[in-house]
Amino acid sequence: MQAIYGHNLSSGQNVETTLKDLMKSFEDMYQLYIRLLSIFSALRNTAEEIIELKRQKHLPTETDLYPNLRFVNNIFIHKIEENKSLQYYQDEYKTGWDNDVELLFVRKIYAMLCQEDFFIEYMQHSGNTFETDKKLVLDILENFMLENEEMIHYFGDIKLSWQHDYNDVVVLVYHTLDSLKRNQSNTNSLPPLFKISKEGVSDDAYFARELLEKTLTNDEQYTQVISEKILNWETERLASIDFILLKMAICEFCEFPTIPFRVTFNEYIEISKYYSTPKSRYFINGLLDNILETFKEENKINKQGRGLMG
Repeated sequence: MQAIYGHNLSSGQNVETTLKDLMKSFEDMYQLYIRLLSIFSALRNTAEEIIELKRQKHLPTETDLYPNLRFVNNIFIHKIEENKSLQYYQDEYKTGWDNDVELLFVRKIYAMLCQEDFFIEYMQHSGNTFETDKKLVLDILENFMLENEEMIHYFGDIKLSWQHDYNDVVVLVYHTLDSLKRNQSNTNSLPPLFKISKEGVSDDAYFARELLEKTLTNDEQYTQVISEKILNWETERLASIDFILLKMAICEFCEFPTIPFRVTFNEYIEISKYYSTPKSRYFINGLLDNILETFKEENKINKQGRGLMG
């Protein structure tokens, strides 16, 4: 959707260039995934540095000399750090959280984290176990990082697309770490951005390219279909995002025989809730229903396999 929106705003950009931009945005999303996986090590290092600075004070307190090391010794974070695949991508994407600007941000995030009730409760208990330390990391993702405006703005300033991708990537990181086991080898690879089929190709990447290309290629045809269904409403007055979502849905109706109708309806109505007007979901649902009935009458629909489910 965002790629098509950008294509429409561009001056004479061809479809192939837009396809390349789309795949680049997926690569950028994976970089954000690696950054968020890496931030736990950066937070732990920050905690360790603060402890060391307090120990070196001219007149250290007893707490300074004998600090709470539970977070610094977090077993699960050490397990994350030791993953060879993560180390490779950190080098590849240069996501070490080691320059002054990044370290300043990490210190700020760590200070905020220390104020969280679940973190305070964790620090009040003694001893580290894999299970309790893993729970803390998952709690940080779910109860602190998700919807964190400070982090969203920070990453959005680096890449605008990261502002939109942030919460989805937090969920991806959560699932990755939730599946990490104590006895899992450190050489286990991180999951790729796209699932790879037995034939060695990515169905998801293929779908993304096909949906984008076919929606743009058939733009005039889909515009005509929508225009004929809008009564007493000029297409120029239609919200641009609604127009794009309708075209993508029509493309799925006609060009993707294995996608059930109900899946298409649900997906685009859900997207409209986040990116368009409050009434868009009702408008899109009604118009797509009308268009689908016409397509069926004109025998323009050819669903197969899973696509026949409804």
